[in-house]
Amino acid sequence: MNGLGTYAGDPKPLDRSWLHKQWRQVRLWRRFLAQAVVRETHYRAHFLTTVLVGLVQLGLGIVPILLLFGYTSEVRGWSRAEVIALTGMFQIVTGLMAAFVAPNLNRMTTYITEGELDAVLLRPVSSQFYLTLRWINVAELGNVASGAVVLVVGLVQSGAGPDLEQIVQALLLAACGLVLLTAVWSAMSFLAFWLQSVNPIGAIYLNLVEAGRYPLVFFPVAVRAFLTFAFPVAFASTFPVQALRGDVGWTLVAGGLALAAVAITLVRLLWRRGLRTYSSASS
Repeated sequence: MNGLGTYAGDPKPLDRSWLHKQWRQVRLWRRFLAQAVVRETHYRAHFLTTVLVGLVQLGLGIVPILLLFGYTSEVRGWSRAEVIALTGMFQIVTGLMAAFVAPNLNRMTTYITEGELDAVLLRPVSSQFYLTLRWINVAELGNVASGAVVLVVGLVQSGAGPDLEQIVQALLLAACGLVLLTAVWSAMSFLAFWLQSVNPIGAIYLNLVEAGRYPLVFFPVAVRAFLTFAFPVAFASTFPVQALRGDVGWTLVAGGLALAAVAITLVRLLWRRGLRTYSSASS
């Protein structure tokens, strides 16, 4: 028994529990979001420019679809409206990543090679959480909204009428896609612990993620396996839209959740491994 009236073997106080730490991180992230909104109000032109660029990119993504379906009404079981809906779903997920993930992972090399990680490690918060979610680009949420509009338009044109169960399945699969793509990008970025720069790897990631603009069945079998398990962009676009049209069961959803859990665990282990090899760049 110590001077505080507790025994050494007693459970830790509630305010030091794992749940309390997670809630503290949620509150901290809310502050990050509030700061990002304040910054955005000072640079309204940046918001408009980002939205306009997103609309142009969305339009450029739809043009090839219109050209392809100008000669046929269906490709491998997908109609033009369904592929347009898929484009909207892809815009939503990538817009969320551009808003909440990209501003942080693009800084990873600088954090590690220029010694800025030292100050982060001294903060009373998970360093991985801080480096992955600290910065937020609120303007990218405009692209998420435009993607949602395209998704709805595509579903209406295709005649799809998803029920509540299908909508829940689509949301879960899209969330899995978001987590999986973030995990892959994080793993690539954490290689900065061993490489001088991961910018070339980041360029490869951005090129690969573009495959999510098209249905998985458009690719050869080997590529489909790669885009499902190794680089699981299919969970960000194809599978959610398939769920909305009633072609997906709960087995795929469970598989996506399990794959996301494994990815999070592996990325966490990679981060800890990197920290053990890290030596201050500022010393």
